[in-house]
Amino acid sequence: MMPGPPNVRMVVAAYRRPDCLERLLRSLATERPFLGAAVVVNNSGDDGTASVAEAASPVPVRVLTPGSNLGTGGGLAAGLAEAFGDRSVTHAWIMDDDACATPGALAAMLAAAATTGAGAVSPLLPDAAGIIRWFPGPLSQPAWDVIRSHVTPQEFLQRCGGAPLRWNWATWAGLLVTRQAHAQAGAPRSDLWFQSTDIEYTLRLSALFSCVLAPAAVCLHLPPPCSAALARRKDLWALQNNAFITFRLPHGRRILRHLPGNHYRYWRRNGGSGGALAESVSALWRGAVLGRPVGAASYVESTGNRN
Repeated sequence: MMPGPPNVRMVVAAYRRPDCLERLLRSLATERPFLGAAVVVNNSGDDGTASVAEAASPVPVRVLTPGSNLGTGGGLAAGLAEAFGDRSVTHAWIMDDDACATPGALAAMLAAAATTGAGAVSPLLPDAAGIIRWFPGPLSQPAWDVIRSHVTPQEFLQRCGGAPLRWNWATWAGLLVTRQAHAQAGAPRSDLWFQSTDIEYTLRLSALFSCVLAPAAVCLHLPPPCSAALARRKDLWALQNNAFITFRLPHGRRILRHLPGNHYRYWRRNGGSGGALAESVSALWRGAVLGRPVGAASYVESTGNRN
């Protein structure tokens, strides 16, 4: 346990979603006094993101504007370096720009970190309808089955209790990381760009430290609508990066048993067609055999967006 009261910095990599960023920053007003400041990495380089950050943040905010889009991994690496550059900071609170806090979320995660000695803590992540759609894993039973059954945070607490639960991987839509854990695990990888970057980073954290879910902590995850074509590309990028993580990185072997299910769900979501099967196999080949993660070059080639 760290001496003295916690001093937390919120870190977010933002990209062309000023409305989402404003909602996130305004939600942080309830999370003081432990939240001392925020770091916003302006990956789009636009003035709107910077002005929204400065106007909406209820705590002092530092806006970093890199010369180019660093992706989520590279952007968060820069933001975490800035946050922990202040030696008084004990924790970084990584958030997606389309997430937001609910009152008491940070206090609940800090309490779970203090009682368990965890290096990282994640909250429950319901969507706009209140259903938990994103979760860490695997959890001990029966929590693992319950959290995947489309329950609300209240239902999960009623059925599984509020005790912290260990995980191997998690999303970073609301991830609290200690200074010591980040120092030993290292920064997020920029070559994964954004899909599954959080899976790789949290697998690295959990290989070195106990990492837990705090069921009493809730952060909303409210991604804006996504076209079917982009959603399919993102799913393929995730398959490719997960294959790279699993077969090319020692700490990634713990997600091997989840790969068949990921590929099966991709095939089913896309009509069970031969084309979907070929895409799935191609993603596995590129990630596992060629050792090629989906980095900036693949993103630019697919979207034509260099920013």
